Amino acid sequence: MPASCDEYNPLFSPCVPYLVNPDFGIPSPRCCAGAAQVFGKVNNPAAIQKLCTCLVATMPNLSFKPEKLTQLPAACKIKLSFPIYKCIKA
Repeated sequence: MPASCDEYNPLFSPCVPYLVNPDFGIPSPRCCAGAAQVFGKVNNPAAIQKLCTCLVATMPNLSFKPEKLTQLPAACKIKLSFPIYKCIKA
């Protein structure tokens, strides 16, 4: 993961089990707390672009399942200011 993406560790680290395993039903409370922390800071176009860039860079290295990432906000009851699926759309 690029060093410039370190600020997203609260999302990446605790959410890995949920994001990599298609059979992992719900994210942990720690994952949701980290996701809320990260997504709460993503509130302008530059921040959205940076998060998307980091997600795209990190997904292959950590074997994230794109569909799990798009389900994460709803699973954690987080309302995003942007459509996260656009981050991972080819």
